[in-house]
Amino acid sequence: MTAGSKKTLQRFIFRLALVLFLVGITAWQEANAAPVTVIREYIYHAGDADSKLTSRAIALEQVKRLLLEELGTYLISNTEVKNSTLTKDEIVTYTAGAVVTVIIEERWNGVEYFLRAKISADTAEVAKSVAAMHDDREKAAELVQLRAQAGESLKEIERLRKELAEVKSSTKPDNAPNVASVQKGYNEAVAKLTAKDYLEQGIRLRKTGTFEESLAAFSNAVAATPNWFRPYVTRGAIFLLLNNPQKALDDLERALQLNPADLTAVSLHGIVLLKLGRKEDGAFELKRVAAASPNDPNTQTNIAGILVKNNLSNEALPFLTRAIDLRPNDNGRAYFLRAQVYNQLGRKQKALEDLNMAARQGNAKARELLR
Repeated sequence: MTAGSKKTLQRFIFRLALVLFLVGITAWQEANAAPVTVIREYIYHAGDADSKLTSRAIALEQVKRLLLEELGTYLISNTEVKNSTLTKDEIVTYTAGAVVTVIIEERWNGVEYFLRAKISADTAEVAKSVAAMHDDREKAAELVQLRAQAGESLKEIERLRKELAEVKSSTKPDNAPNVASVQKGYNEAVAKLTAKDYLEQGIRLRKTGTFEESLAAFSNAVAATPNWFRPYVTRGAIFLLLNNPQKALDDLERALQLNPADLTAVSLHGIVLLKLGRKEDGAFELKRVAAASPNDPNTQTNIAGILVKNNLSNEALPFLTRAIDLRPNDNGRAYFLRAQVYNQLGRKQKALEDLNMAARQGNAKARELLR
């Protein structure tokens, strides 16, 4: 070997060693990284409509928003989330279902509510949780809806706060009923913030499989807002997971009384009816959900999957065909389910064709059956 070749080899070995050293350092840092802690403070200036409880609820919502915004910024800059297609708003929203807010200090002097709180999180784990939530659109929708509801509640609170000040300053006789009505609306808007906090707790606990604790959190949300449909929907779903279909049915029927148009409640109600043996009624409810989203292949497939599980192959078939027509080249699950349907209906050749298509599109169950 020439002197030049030796030098080239030595340089290559040195560079390789340096790369391996840096990779090792990075891996060690990731494995031994301390949790990130974010601390924020918020002072809420109470108005005429406020009590200690309403002031605390508003202060807590605001300080949580500050904490989640900062943690979201950190995740974007320092974790795998930065290379994803997630928006900042999505990251902040999904993070709410993965972390716990801890109150460090709070004070109330009758005029101002001071609150200091923190979030401590393993950012790598939170980033994974956020990415998983993004992939599970159904679960993510809960957090998206809660964040949107909180925004609406804060706007409503500010509007009613101003309205109450105007009503109280009015010199009109018999003004007391107007004051009471506005105050009632204000208290209900603030209560939704309290319920939202319980709902986020319940979603986080449900995600870890601690269903009894999740049930308690959702029950607290129901108690805080007995006339809001959403806590009944989430608690009904937990009762279903705990194999208590009658209590699930009670909650979901209450939710539908309060908001008949909520499709999550309709779909869960249909599932409960199926579980109780009321197959015709349950299938009718699920068909309503599918009909409301005719151009969403995921909805069509999910509804069909429930019907297939309950041996309702004839009812499932048109939804699976619709899902495949909408997305023929990336719908392995729909092909696999339709193969099951064709098999149950005795159409063996069709079943085999769909099973092969599902396997070609990466469906693991189909590939296992074809081995």
